[in-house]
Amino acid sequence: MKKRYKLALATASIALGFGAIQAKPAQAATFSGPINIYAAASLTDTLRQVETLYQQSNPNVTFMNTFGGSIGLANQIIAGTNPKPVDIFFSVSQAPLDNLQAANLLIEGTRQDILNNTLAIITPINSTISISSVQDLLQPQVRQVAIGNPATVPAGVFAQQLFANSGISQAIQPKLVLGTDVRDVLNKVSSDTNDSIDAGIVYTTDALTALDKVKIAYTPPINLYSPIVYGSAVLRQTQNLDAAKDFNSFLRSPQALSVFQVSGFTPIPEPMTTAGSIAVGIVGLMMKRKVKAKAKAKAAVN
Repeated sequence: MKKRYKLALATASIALGFGAIQAKPAQAATFSGPINIYAAASLTDTLRQVETLYQQSNPNVTFMNTFGGSIGLANQIIAGTNPKPVDIFFSVSQAPLDNLQAANLLIEGTRQDILNNTLAIITPINSTISISSVQDLLQPQVRQVAIGNPATVPAGVFAQQLFANSGISQAIQPKLVLGTDVRDVLNKVSSDTNDSIDAGIVYTTDALTALDKVKIAYTPPINLYSPIVYGSAVLRQTQNLDAAKDFNSFLRSPQALSVFQVSGFTPIPEPMTTAGSIAVGIVGLMMKRKVKAKAKAKAAVN
């Protein structure tokens, strides 16, 4: 039995090792050419940092970024109204990617979940209004609340979920001011000329970029809205397939994830490889057999 157990561990180790080898990015030649990316507005700062990092080993790659509401960007691609072919779509919320996948516009095997985020209720930096719950947005002193337009901006969809699950969905509607994307909402609340918008709902990462102009008044519980997931994929219309695939993979690299994490995003753990899953299964099976054998031997003695 000991020999079998050791053999199983050895087999598992080999399988895990093989899985680790498979997961490592290939040390291929550097890539070149333009990569056109449509991305969520909330990625504006960090994606550019990741691109700069990538260019250290791929100096001949250039990036063209279009940032905006993920739903609106996906709709442009589906309608074919994007002026240039898009290589990579980097979205917040699963729905825009689901729609692109349903339209058969994604290259199979390139879709991946990368990051999580949370919502934050923000107020102007000089505001004296106290907000300790979502319901506090109904206070008379809160005159207007800015959110992303739910028709094109996932942050607006999450905000509406937050209102519905907090029981204020109908009461809050007259106060809402809609922004074109989450950065527009941030600007509406932080604008020096703002004299009527007392609160807004953005992603926590966006709020952290403007703490000299806004403050995070309240962080709602995450069970009041759907998980905020960022994912990417390479599009079939890409004009630079190899470079697009390589950069898409780079978005999940430890170097890239560390940049996102510093900005407040939470990296999503990579799914276990098939080899790793087999290895865990082998070890688990042998452990169960070992426990059963011990129990059987003990019963025989007794």
